[in-house]
Amino acid sequence: MEKKYNVCYDVLTIIACLMVVFFHMNGIVYTFSDTVSWKISVIERCIVYSAIPIFFMLSGAKLMEYRNRYSTKQYIQKRLLRVGIPFLFWNLFYIAYQRVLTPELSFHSVKEFVSMFLNSQFQERYWFFYPLFAVYAAIPVISLVLQVKDHRKYLWFAVYLTFILNWVLKPLCGLLGVQFNSHLMMPVCGGYMMYAVFGYLISTEQWGRTKRTVLYLLALISGIFAICYTVNASEAAGKTVQSLFSYNYFPSALTGAAIFVFVKHLFDKPVKIGTGRPAKAIRIVSGCCMGVWLSHSMAITLVSYFTHLPSSNYIYRFLLPPVVFAACVAGTYVVKKIPILKHIV
Repeated sequence: MEKKYNVCYDVLTIIACLMVVFFHMNGIVYTFSDTVSWKISVIERCIVYSAIPIFFMLSGAKLMEYRNRYSTKQYIQKRLLRVGIPFLFWNLFYIAYQRVLTPELSFHSVKEFVSMFLNSQFQERYWFFYPLFAVYAAIPVISLVLQVKDHRKYLWFAVYLTFILNWVLKPLCGLLGVQFNSHLMMPVCGGYMMYAVFGYLISTEQWGRTKRTVLYLLALISGIFAICYTVNASEAAGKTVQSLFSYNYFPSALTGAAIFVFVKHLFDKPVKIGTGRPAKAIRIVSGCCMGVWLSHSMAITLVSYFTHLPSSNYIYRFLLPPVVFAACVAGTYVVKKIPILKHIV
């Protein structure tokens, strides 16, 4: 029987990766100015910030049931080959790059090098890989719950509890000036792991129109709240207030969940791999997204250098991100055709 896959996973991967490029070309959001341009950047940030939750949801959706396909040893080997090797190569590339162009980032001892490496100081945008590796390491343990009868009830309980404590109560305490007790946070599936659990759950069940509509409305309301609060608080403070700038707070969580559910129900149709040009093209672009994530920072640097456009320019913020994304996809596609280099993207 020919293997099938869900197009929605590839579509979501492409959307999330493109959102990351938009986010990293929207740096003016951190420099407050009482202008329409800055306020638009806040709106953009509230949308594209959900890319990270979507990526972790995809990890859970695609990997939580890995035991049905291969062993844990193979699972580890696949993760190391697919993510570990590219991560290591590009970190070494940026270490050499930064030592030449940014001498102040040089290290003078092994301890200092390890510290800088573990804290993504050579390429700060690679911070994402550390929680990703942590989620990869936790999945073999959490996936054992799937063998328990009524496991979905337990997992949904963990999701709801995390949502209330981590995603809602903690940021609200911060906004109200109340000190939150971090010991209340659920240790089993806290942080980014909960996105993986949530991604698995919603990818393996069908939501009715009413349930989806409620989620979309909650995402819309939370997004509007985050935008209004950030704009008003920033105007009062005279600087960008980042109180809700977290991937684990309800605005990003709900927006990411809404996008995931919407795309899933729009494209969730198993198709044969390689059948149909649109499906094949989507799969090719999705397969290049790891390379886009790893190389887009360099592409953005080159674009900024050659165009001389300020980050506040609308062309830079809205027209060039798709160009950067397409260029990185093309470059990754070419590299993947080279036997030795294909493993670095």
